[in-house]
Amino acid sequence: MTIKVENLSKIYKLYDKPIDRLKESMHPFKKKYHRDFYALRDIKFEIARGETVGIIGKNGSGKSTLLKIVAGVLSPSSGTVKVDGKVSALLELGTGFNPELNGIENIYFSGTIMGYTREAIDKKLDNIISFADIGDFIYQPLKTYSSGMFVRLAFAVATNIDPEILIIDEALAVGDMFFQAKSMTHMKKMMDSGVTVIFVSHDTGAIKSLCKQAILLDSGILVDYDRADKIEEKYFALKVMSEQKVVQKEIIKNEQFDNENNCKIKSETWALAFSNNSDFQKRASYQRIQNGKANFVNVQLLDENDNQINHVDYEQLVTLRMAVEVCEDIHMMAFGYHIRDVNGVYIVYSDSIIENKSLNYPKKGDRYIIDWKFRVSLKDGTFNIICVLSIPINLTMGQVDFCDFIPLAVQFQVLPKKISRLYGGVHWENEVIITNI
Repeated sequence: MTIKVENLSKIYKLYDKPIDRLKESMHPFKKKYHRDFYALRDIKFEIARGETVGIIGKNGSGKSTLLKIVAGVLSPSSGTVKVDGKVSALLELGTGFNPELNGIENIYFSGTIMGYTREAIDKKLDNIISFADIGDFIYQPLKTYSSGMFVRLAFAVATNIDPEILIIDEALAVGDMFFQAKSMTHMKKMMDSGVTVIFVSHDTGAIKSLCKQAILLDSGILVDYDRADKIEEKYFALKVMSEQKVVQKEIIKNEQFDNENNCKIKSETWALAFSNNSDFQKRASYQRIQNGKANFVNVQLLDENDNQINHVDYEQLVTLRMAVEVCEDIHMMAFGYHIRDVNGVYIVYSDSIIENKSLNYPKKGDRYIIDWKFRVSLKDGTFNIICVLSIPINLTMGQVDFCDFIPLAVQFQVLPKKISRLYGGVHWENEVIITNI
């Protein structure tokens, strides 16, 4: 193992008043004036050489504390951390740099702290300056840098001195879009070369695209350590449960839609959509989130003849059919879907806000069939469809009340494109104009 963490805890003493610290230190009978705060509690995991592991969790869950201990910046209160290899860490802005020194001086300063000789840094200096690309600011004191320039220099130092273990804590969120893309490409190159990477980010898309495994922390406790896509689902569920009321419903049985209800159904299409749904309900129960205000009764992927399918030809026209039931009066209901690949990376997204098709003032007992029609211009492979019903609260902040969130509503297989192969993840129509002059 490259990194082995066993029974790791980090405890901070919290005092209500500054004077209490002095009282405690001078009390003849060692009276306690503090209370213990566990930033980390009994953490245990192992990371093999060459693995890339993401760490996600809400603010205050202990992510940065864990990385600092692994990087050797903090000492644990109890437990052990064994690290086998040269560590390069890009932690919160300011760590390992001196604001009074210029960029060149800080390259040597930071490299020395990491354990590299001046001769070793000399060999890497040109690569670091070129990658940071901050111009003449490299000769200016660090205190004059913007946060973007700082992270450019810090990332360039951390990744260009041939580390065996790279630790990155949220820093890339500060850089501009071009530098973020450049950094991601460089990180993937390092991963391919066998560098062990621990990566903390609130961007679950970045976690899933970069990491095969991920760790979920909550209030200093390791909730789970599993595949990145599974951890992302658990993180999302924890986040929703902490922000809104969530109810757990039993799987709806076919008997719910008995003959009396079927008499009210207006057509055969409705009958098929609102019945024969036991397979859907079983599949949808995986990490489903509901608040009891509205729910999906069924979700189907259909061909042009309304036959349910799970194998799709390239560019085949399909219908994603959602059968929705409203359980209480709502001022506005939005709905949407995400398509993601087998690694959990989001490929396609749309919702009723984007399409200007949201439902205004749906009433208790209302039922809707919502059809999404599109051509599947995806690379061959396995894909999952996430389906969402929500009540918008603050669209500017992206805040919604989730009525029904189903991580696995539909799974389907796209067959290979005939004649020529599709190398990108998705293809769209192009107008190609050739002019001979």
